[in-house]
Amino acid sequence: MKYRQFGATDLQVSEIGFGGQSLGGGLYYHNDRESIATLQTALDAGITFYDTADHYSEGRSEELIGQAFRGRRDRVIIATKAGTRFSRAGRAALALRPLLRPVGRWLRPSKIYLHQLRSTQKQGDFSPAYLRRALEASLKRLKTDYVDVLQLHKPPSSLLDGGAWHETMERFKAEGKIRCYGVACHHGPTMVEDALRCLRHPGIAAIQVGMNVADQRAVARILPLAQARGVAVLIRNPRDQGHLTTAGSDIMAETYSQSPREVAERMECARRFHFLISKRRTLAQAALRFLLQLPGVTTVLPRLFRRQDLEEVLGTLAAEPLTPEELARIRSVAEALQPAGVL
Repeated sequence: MKYRQFGATDLQVSEIGFGGQSLGGGLYYHNDRESIATLQTALDAGITFYDTADHYSEGRSEELIGQAFRGRRDRVIIATKAGTRFSRAGRAALALRPLLRPVGRWLRPSKIYLHQLRSTQKQGDFSPAYLRRALEASLKRLKTDYVDVLQLHKPPSSLLDGGAWHETMERFKAEGKIRCYGVACHHGPTMVEDALRCLRHPGIAAIQVGMNVADQRAVARILPLAQARGVAVLIRNPRDQGHLTTAGSDIMAETYSQSPREVAERMECARRFHFLISKRRTLAQAALRFLLQLPGVTTVLPRLFRRQDLEEVLGTLAAEPLTPEELARIRSVAEALQPAGVL
């Protein structure tokens, strides 16, 4: 494992991090013992950066990280997020998931609809009072007295233009409850502009954006500027929510798409990058390699929750780098996709 400087801070993080979104499971999968084993195996393999959020599995993701690293807190860098919460009705519905898991496989055809319904119950709250409550609750679940990186979770553009959130984060930092702070930008059409807004704030240490071989919106406009300003860049969705892998169990397309047609379009988009597969490199490893070879990337955050997926991710370290010819072809394919409206 190689390690990189976390922006202008004194932190060093593994170039491959751990995306904790699926820790704690959901309606279709749940295995806390496997999640803890995956976390511990990841640390033993050299992964030191763990990204989660207070509302992932209603806080269960944070709890599992706290359990897995009890007694080894000083060896890990933990980043969590705050600002998103579920309505009362949403929390009540999520509480029913354990009862529905036995019939989860029969609900898969309704995956898109169920996620859309779940999304309507999400609410943003970035008030100082709520952020404080959220942070205190996260510290309790993580079994720690500080968070290395606290991120606003997909705030609206209007909030980023203001400065109140910046003052709140600086207060947490002065109290020793966080070491630094950043923003996980919304993945929609405003992502790049929101990231640029974040870079105007002098105290920000990190931004998190979605990026992969198919979605390179942030490469030219964000990476050079962030690097020049000493801001860490965290990359989520490096495998395009599972499309850029041959492991079908990792695909979350139905969860994060608006229609079956969109799922099919994104699958076809991913097939255009199958030329990257070789005897010494899977598609997922090539996708991660691409990002790790970009100047300005601090760490990539593949979504992990099982050891079998972790094994493939760790194989990226031994996989052959992408050649200049492959990089040129990747750019050509990505540029062709954008005008076609695929991205």
